[in-house]
Amino acid sequence: MNNLPPFLKKGDLILVLSPSGVVDKDLVIDGIAILKDVGYKVEVSPNTFNAHFKFGATHQQRISDLQFALDHKEAKAIYCARGGFGITHIIDALDWTQFKRNPKWVIGFSDITALLHAAFQNGFCSLHTSVLQGLPKLSGDYKSKLIESLSGNISTIKATSTFNKGGTAEGQLIGGNLSLLVHQIGTQTELDYDGKILFIEEVAEPLYNIDRMLLQLKRAGKLKDLAGLVVGQFTNLTEDKSIYGQSVEEIILAHCEDYDFPIGFNFPFGHGMENVALVHGVEVELFIEDDVAELKYLL
Repeated sequence: MNNLPPFLKKGDLILVLSPSGVVDKDLVIDGIAILKDVGYKVEVSPNTFNAHFKFGATHQQRISDLQFALDHKEAKAIYCARGGFGITHIIDALDWTQFKRNPKWVIGFSDITALLHAAFQNGFCSLHTSVLQGLPKLSGDYKSKLIESLSGNISTIKATSTFNKGGTAEGQLIGGNLSLLVHQIGTQTELDYDGKILFIEEVAEPLYNIDRMLLQLKRAGKLKDLAGLVVGQFTNLTEDKSIYGQSVEEIILAHCEDYDFPIGFNFPFGHGMENVALVHGVEVELFIEDDVAELKYLL
């Protein structure tokens, strides 16, 4: 199992930055207020509220902010303000030497998936959960769950679906946004999927593109040796089954029909108001019987 950075205590410092897309400043400020209200110190990196077209700042400015955060000796977490697009422009320029000496939680999802993978490759778990500007928009229960996860209060996650494929599995939990998983293939941040429990989610894609991305994972050999598959929310789809002939669930099952691993659907994570925190890189157990699936942490 990868190493767990120290979980946070009241008074610990969280660094906020935007290594990908340009942020909604008001939402980020609201997110910072939530963190402060529960007792954390928060510092905002110099370029967090900049904008360079679609990016949160120029590539060099975002590298500077992120490298400073990775190197920081006192901070306990790096909270990414937004996903969007841009992390893979800068990720290969990062130096993780000081991070390994002073590990901290890297927090985010969506485009930040690639950064979670880089943390994994350097030996550390991270937190796949809402970016900071999404925190104020979460439903009350999931907002509380996210805050609790920062201090290590992480419990079994349950979901129900008639599409489930039963079975049990153990392995390291890896994954993230489907587009970013495909985007990492053939790069320095590509992960080894063998024996892992993979989790996936996606937003605002047509079904044909979801089909194409799953097919890419299959053709690249990423699915054949999985221990299990955990499917989150696929939201704001731009076409439906009446157009494409298959639902998301049916597409996934079709690409996995030759494999024996269990598959659990409808888990509460993704680009919606329900986005439970997942510890990326930790050992988990996946148990699926009939319509009910459980994901249990083996901490």
